[in-house]
Amino acid sequence: MSFKIILIVGVLIFAVSTVGFGNDLIGVVSFNNIGAEYDILIPVPDADITNVVLTESASNIISATITVKNTDSISHSYNICVITKAGELISDTQGTSSDCTNTASISASDTGSSVINFENPLSSSIVDYSGISIQQIT
Repeated sequence: MSFKIILIVGVLIFAVSTVGFGNDLIGVVSFNNIGAEYDILIPVPDADITNVVLTESASNIISATITVKNTDSISHSYNICVITKAGELISDTQGTSSDCTNTASISASDTGSSVINFENPLSSSIVDYSGISIQQIT
């Protein structure tokens, strides 16, 4: 009896682990290519976000001032995006870059600031999540 249980548990573990690697149980078994040659390389920018100031109006977040420090030895400009979730609303409208901005060129080891005016102001009392992304442009 215990051998049957061990066999069933072993088959279940195999099935779950196979599907977990992105495969199905029909056809040739192969590994998922996440992290492999098919991924697109996005380099880490040579920058740090050093300050974020949110501006409110009538209890709504209407803009964010983002300060960026260029940590490289040459000048760069950056694209900065802020996504904020408050209740059912998300600051950025689907598939647009309305809550993004580009910085001017920031000299080596210097800082620069940019303001993002949110297209959809959010109630500051129910902010669940806020994330900032930065991408080096030049």
